[in-house]
Amino acid sequence: MNKRIRSLVVVLFVTVMMSFTAFAQTNMEAEALAKVNQIRIANGLSEVKYSAALENAASVRAEEITYKFSHTRANGSDWYTVNPDIMYGENLAEGYNSADEVVNAWMNSESHRANILRSDFTTCSISTTTKNGRTYWAQEFGI
Repeated sequence: MNKRIRSLVVVLFVTVMMSFTAFAQTNMEAEALAKVNQIRIANGLSEVKYSAALENAASVRAEEITYKFSHTRANGSDWYTVNPDIMYGENLAEGYNSADEVVNAWMNSESHRANILRSDFTTCSISTTTKNGRTYWAQEFGI
């Protein structure tokens, strides 16, 4: 009986820890989107709105770049083929552990900055995934 209780406690502990990790990633993604919107407003642009459809695409791309870090997908197709009807811009990053770090890196890159400050982008989603202790970021934009 003691062994069974111990096993249940371990399962419960692991479940709770996984929940906190998922929440932290979701919180980190929301924080990055908020920072992007602060930058857009400071530059006279409107905020980009969160998009659930782009979130699905960003999740796919975040997972894909853990295997091949590229705007070209592993099957050789372009990044936007995840959902070509809604995807119009993409920023990727690897190894940044906070929203501040990744948004600063994107803003210090001419092409990533251009995506963040592109006036016709109206929707956005950011997804992260972690593999081997490294965080991978996919930011997808729509119009």
